[in-house]
Amino acid sequence: MVLFFAKTNLLFSQNLSFIYKVTSLAGDQQKSSKTENYFLDISGPESVFRSEHDRYYDSVREKTGKGLGTPLNFDQLYSRKDKSKSKIYKTVTVPLVMDTYDISIEEKLNWKLLNDTATVAGVKCQKATVVYGGRIWEAWFGKSIALQEGPYIFHGLPGLIIRIADTDSNFIFSLISYTEKKGSVFFPPKKGKVLTFPVFKTLEENFYRQPFAELERSGLKLMVTDENNNKMSWDSREMSQKMQKTLKEHNNPPEIDYRPDFK
Repeated sequence: MVLFFAKTNLLFSQNLSFIYKVTSLAGDQQKSSKTENYFLDISGPESVFRSEHDRYYDSVREKTGKGLGTPLNFDQLYSRKDKSKSKIYKTVTVPLVMDTYDISIEEKLNWKLLNDTATVAGVKCQKATVVYGGRIWEAWFGKSIALQEGPYIFHGLPGLIIRIADTDSNFIFSLISYTEKKGSVFFPPKKGKVLTFPVFKTLEENFYRQPFAELERSGLKLMVTDENNNKMSWDSREMSQKMQKTLKEHNNPPEIDYRPDFK
C-alpha cells in the first residue's frame, strides 16, 4: 500500500478523512481476531475516530435524529478529540440498554522519539514509543504530514501517525487511505455522560453480573427467536449466561490497566 499526499492542500484543508485498517484480538485467549476499517475524521480542532459502522449510523442520526443498532460487548474503539479544549474522550455505548458514556482520557502521552526511520505506506516515517493504558505502543509517524493526529486516542507527535501497534500486537492501526472534502464529513459524534475509567470499570462489572436487569425493570416484553425466526420463551438465566460468555470473550481493551473483572 502506497499513499500519496498533496502536502500543501492537505495542511490547509479543513475537512479530512483518514481511513485506518484496525486489527484487534478479541480477548485473553487470543484465539480470534477481527479487522475493520475505521475513519479518523478531522474538522478544524476537532476529530472523531470510529468504525465504518458507527460512522454510518452517526450520519443516519444526523439526518433522522435516531440511532440504530446496539453493540453486544464493550469492545469499542470510538473516540474523539477537541484540541481547542485539550479534551480527549473514549465513547462507549452500553450493550442492550444503549446508554452512552464519555470516558475522559487523563493519562498523558509521554512520547519517546527514536532515531529509527522507515518508509511506511509510501511515507517516510520516524519511530516513537509510548506507554498508554498499561501497554507499550510503537508508532511510525510522517513529519511531511504536519498534523499532530493519529488513530484512537493517540496524538501529539510532530506528524501524522501512519502506523501504531502495541508490542504484543493486540491492536494494530495502519493508515490505508485519505480523502479531502469541501463539505462536512464530520457528522455529529456520539456524546454521553462523562466518567472516569475507574467509575466505568465498576459500571461494566455491574452490567456483567445482571446484563438484562435494566431491560427487565423497564417492563419491556423481551423476546428471543431461534435460527428460523420462531419465537421462543424468554429464559433470563440462560440469556444472561450467553451475554456473560460474549463479554468474557471480548474483554481485551486497549487500556488493560482498567480491564473489568468479569467473574
